[in-house]
Amino acid sequence: MALLKRRGGADPDLSDAPAVLDEQLADDDPRRSGGKGRPTPKRSAARAARTQTVSTAKKPANKQEARAARRKQSQDYRSAMMSGDVSRLPPRERAPERVLARDYVDTRINVGPFFLIAAVIYFVGGLIPVGAIRLAATLLMLVGIVAVVVDSVLLSWQASKRVTARYPDSRVRVRAYAAQRALLPRRWRLPRPRVSRANPTP
Repeated sequence: MALLKRRGGADPDLSDAPAVLDEQLADDDPRRSGGKGRPTPKRSAARAARTQTVSTAKKPANKQEARAARRKQSQDYRSAMMSGDVSRLPPRERAPERVLARDYVDTRINVGPFFLIAAVIYFVGGLIPVGAIRLAATLLMLVGIVAVVVDSVLLSWQASKRVTARYPDSRVRVRAYAAQRALLPRRWRLPRPRVSRANPTP
């Protein structure tokens, strides 16, 4: 019963036994032992420290480095757009649904490039002071507009159908994307076409 003895050899007082036992158990409890040598930080302080560490790791050292990194990334993306290399394109253009839609547009003959020619003829015809030429240019322009609208509707529907068939769970919309690409001549399209009309397989 040495544990219950009071200092100075006095007789043990049973009323102080629970306090002495609690103090002894607290000292022996490994959960309360001073293994870290520092107080446990608050949750808010720990969260702020983690956020500061992540932000410090991601941010460049200064504005010059950040500007240089953005410039290099833009140059890399531009080079990939010009070459048509899918693996180096921006993340949005690397989406397989967009790749499939681009390949489908590039393998067909679209009305869009011909409409640009009709628009040039309409503009030039409007400058000629001859009624018949102006009327012909206007009719050609109207026919071109109708043809573009019909071709764009069919193209967007077919491109969406192909994407849905290959990627049934995808939510990427390609109708407007395919129609806009089809309006441009082949050599003006970005990313560059990676397939030809004679060889649709990339």
